[in-house]
Amino acid sequence: MISELIRKNYKEELFGATVYEELAKTEKNVKVKEVLEDLANGERSHASFWKEVAESRGVELEELGFFDRLKIKILKLFRRVFGLPLTLKLVERGEISDAEKYYQLSRAAEFNDTERQKLSSIMMQELVHEDLLVQTQINADKIRDAIYAVSDGLIEVLAGVSGLSSILASPFLVALGGIIIGVSGTISMSIGAYLSSSSENDIRKSKLKKEKLRTLLGQAYSSEGNNEINKNSESVKITAISYILGALVPILPFLLGLGGLLGLITSYAFTGVVTFIVGGIIGILSDVNPFKKGAVMAGLAIVAALVTHLIGIAFHFIGY
Repeated sequence: MISELIRKNYKEELFGATVYEELAKTEKNVKVKEVLEDLANGERSHASFWKEVAESRGVELEELGFFDRLKIKILKLFRRVFGLPLTLKLVERGEISDAEKYYQLSRAAEFNDTERQKLSSIMMQELVHEDLLVQTQINADKIRDAIYAVSDGLIEVLAGVSGLSSILASPFLVALGGIIIGVSGTISMSIGAYLSSSSENDIRKSKLKKEKLRTLLGQAYSSEGNNEINKNSESVKITAISYILGALVPILPFLLGLGGLLGLITSYAFTGVVTFIVGGIIGILSDVNPFKKGAVMAGLAIVAALVTHLIGIAFHFIGY
């Protein structure tokens, strides 16, 4: 039992160290590269601890195998497609549970006092990993804005075209209706994001003025305020672009000329797949099971579309 535990933990720490090292090799941002290298060194030291424990007990350890290397390559590919912040969130999903694991191990009778003290130290290091990674989350807020906007566009427009397809025979008219819904939704979300960020800026400006009078350090605070204004302006742009991109997915089959049941099923399929992926990314960002989150979001999107489709059928049935 203890030998298997040692092997498992050694391999997990070795895997983590290798992942961070590989990500650091392709990172161009010097500051981020340093953080990744620090994390890799930390994981290496944890692996060295388990190696020492294994040697003291005569336990043979296994190095990373083919499937471990394959997982690392997949993570590197994921990084190229979705960026470093999401990749790190995916890699670090187990850090809290790892800290809990080391907390339990630090109180296990199978280890001596020196080993338990080291296990407690590793537990604290696992807890601060997320704080270190905050320095690398340069675009995390942008990604979050984009993902939620895409999600809204997917669900709202799918529901719209589903309802329209039940009363309109022409794929072109369904697509046109979907585009109108998408454009109006984009405008609505953009205005909402602008008003929200504008209100936040007004509150922040008021606070900065008070701080300026209190501290006579107005220049520093004004610079901070301007940075926030720029960030909020980017957020509005990202929201608008992401929403309309999401809206195009359920419209695409009708733009290609697919009508009737085939067009509707294809639209459902396209949107379901994309929504599942988006939900998975939201799950990663939110530290919840990405597969469950993706399935829930895809299911809700389909249900919303079915409801509007049934409403459209009902109106069509009574003569509208």
